[in-house]
Amino acid sequence: MGLNQSFHPLELDTLLDTCREYKEKGYRLAQIHPVLKQDNSISLFYTFVKDDEMINFEVSGIEKGVTEVPSVTELFIAAFVFENEAAELFGVNVVGNVLDFQGAFYSFGEGVEAPMTIISPEQLAAREKAAKIAKAKAAKAAKAAKEAQAAKAGSEKAESEPSSAPQINDQDATQEGE
Repeated sequence: MGLNQSFHPLELDTLLDTCREYKEKGYRLAQIHPVLKQDNSISLFYTFVKDDEMINFEVSGIEKGVTEVPSVTELFIAAFVFENEAAELFGVNVVGNVLDFQGAFYSFGEGVEAPMTIISPEQLAAREKAAKIAKAKAAKAAKAAKEAQAAKAGSEKAESEPSSAPQINDQDATQEGE
């Protein structure tokens, strides 16, 4: 017996209704997992579990500190941990958390806000280097493919052109032999 897992997109305006629906069906909220995307938006994955079924809903396009995400703590009290983490570590603007720690769930160094959305200079340099290497590899592969195509076209052209050497047909050979 294995775990059946699925992923589905979810619009923010249907979040509470979906959570209510899955609670009524007997699912438990296993986690709310924030993910920072390359475009600096945040996705929240809401995971529901019942028996051998795990259903993940992704709410994407959340802007740090801007997008208001409704709390689901009135439906699932354990969500207060996930929502406080999302707020403090990622800057998600969770509205209505019944156990909101008001930024005191974690303790950070002075001036550090939403540490999971900060990219260090080393990380940025590594990303830029990897992107540069990938771009160079792609350009080299494209050049090699273009050269191979040109070489193939040249060999096909040479095969289809008549030879410049004199051609002797059967009639000429017969006349010379007489």
